[in-house]
Amino acid sequence: LSGAGMSTAAGIPDFRSAGGLYGTSSTLLDRFTYLDRNGRQSAAWQRSQLEADVRSALTLELFQHNPLPYHEMRRGLIIGLGEEQWKLTIGHVFPEILHQHGKLAMLASQNIDGLDHKVVSDKTKLYNPHGLMSALVAEPNDEPICMSTSEPLYQRYVALVKSNIKDIYADRPKRKGRSSHLWPGPASSTPITLAMLGDMLPAHCHAAREREARQGCYSLKPGTVLFDRTLWTANAAGQRCSAFDTVATCDLVVVMGTSLSGLTIDHVAHSAGRELGTPLLVFDRSAAPVESLRASHAWDARRDCHLQNAIDQSILELLLALHWLPELLEYLPHLCLTSLRTLRAFVQEHFEADAAAIYTDRIVTNIAHEIEREKRFYGDEDIDEGSQI
Repeated sequence: LSGAGMSTAAGIPDFRSAGGLYGTSSTLLDRFTYLDRNGRQSAAWQRSQLEADVRSALTLELFQHNPLPYHEMRRGLIIGLGEEQWKLTIGHVFPEILHQHGKLAMLASQNIDGLDHKVVSDKTKLYNPHGLMSALVAEPNDEPICMSTSEPLYQRYVALVKSNIKDIYADRPKRKGRSSHLWPGPASSTPITLAMLGDMLPAHCHAAREREARQGCYSLKPGTVLFDRTLWTANAAGQRCSAFDTVATCDLVVVMGTSLSGLTIDHVAHSAGRELGTPLLVFDRSAAPVESLRASHAWDARRDCHLQNAIDQSILELLLALHWLPELLEYLPHLCLTSLRTLRAFVQEHFEADAAAIYTDRIVTNIAHEIEREKRFYGDEDIDEGSQI
């Protein structure tokens, strides 16, 4: 069970934490675009919904009448995914290494960025209950129109976001949500419709396109599950699946990068520890997930283990103990800069010079490549070399 800590470690700005993209609600309220509509869904009604809870931008109730706050909040994430801005952490790679050793029953990922899809080879073992930014849907139908940012249809959508959605985070640092330094946006936002996809729109979406035009509503968006909608029930291979059924037969539940703050899928870990007596292994620098498990009487200190360190660091120590560390080398070109630097420091600390050279030469080469690649997105705005995931 993986969470937002995996994505933020890869450099993707988060929403919920202090300084996250939800930010100061009052600031966002003044930056959002409100559409003039007759009746109950007027601009005043739209603002009142967002004043009550800024996360109303991520509900179908508001989106179908005004899709702009959703797109304005997620402009940078949509474009960044389309432009391959972010790479994997060692935490992302770990489930695939487990799979290669026949140890992975399921990766239930709370993350919506789709990075897991770049590394987990058996899609029947990958489940994204909250949906994916890397897919497209026409709400309220959650059947994906496309499932990859590399597809021409998604790239057309990214181009529409660049040209139609303003950057409400333009005053932020490049690594904290700003997108207009690379992909300038308009001064004001325009809703994106299915009709804008032109001949690329699949035939099964033509009825939705006509409904948009007839009713004046909106439906085209990434495949993330809105707060007033139900979780996805299919795995990445398109087969129906249940994390709760899978956890009933597994030997161990690994929790990585989620505070277990009360999301529905969090109950997989709670039920495993409380009802099933399944051992829990928590990778997290904070004590929040363990405190959550204790509060629900799911944590047993005699049975469970908390590796309270940076996630990448704990995984490296585990890989070393299992003699699986060399397998990480094939993933070096896919790792983010922070993970590469963490790996370099780990190897230098745990190996003699001659043995370390087997790793460090390749790691250093990939670090140099990644520094140059990141300059495209951030210029000379570097991450802290001392930081760890």
